[in-house]
Amino acid sequence: MCPGYSLGLKVVQSSLANLLHGFNWKLPDNMRPEDLDMEEIYGLSTPKKIPLVTMAEPRLPIQLYSR
Repeated sequence: MCPGYSLGLKVVQSSLANLLHGFNWKLPDNMRPEDLDMEEIYGLSTPKKIPLVTMAEPRLPIQLYSR
């Protein structure tokens, strides 16, 4: 096993958790959940055939993000 595996996993999990916690996620106005295409392209990293497009809105007021 790679010695950096556990560190890399912690970094990815923490980054994803911060994104999910810090923003409200929704689909663009002209898109419904039924319109999502979850097909993948076979390969080393299995990317999506059609990229997912989302809208991210900050959960907190914008004034709290500036110094």
